[in-house]
Amino acid sequence: MTEIVAHNYYRGRWPEEPIPDGEPIWLFYDVDKLADAVLRTVHVFADGRVARNSVVLEQRHGDKCPSLIDCSLGDLFDSGKLEEISYEQFEEWWTKGIDVPVWFVR
Repeated sequence: MTEIVAHNYYRGRWPEEPIPDGEPIWLFYDVDKLADAVLRTVHVFADGRVARNSVVLEQRHGDKCPSLIDCSLGDLFDSGKLEEISYEQFEEWWTKGIDVPVWFVR
């Protein structure tokens, strides 16, 4: 049986001005709307650092992580502050990033 995955890709600026120290200026999301889950994220910082995370990275030690956000997609994505982008645009930033797990750090 084939699993159906419908990915959408988004980017947005940090929602507050001024941006707090240590927070990214740009946020990128790989979203599976059918599963109501964010599967990958990329954070771009003012100093040029690019950090990436994924459900796969978070689950590498056996922890369960169905999504990288702890709210529904509607709560995050219906605000109108995110712009839909192409797969290629997301992948461009993804390949520049270094793996930085957030939820299950060991």
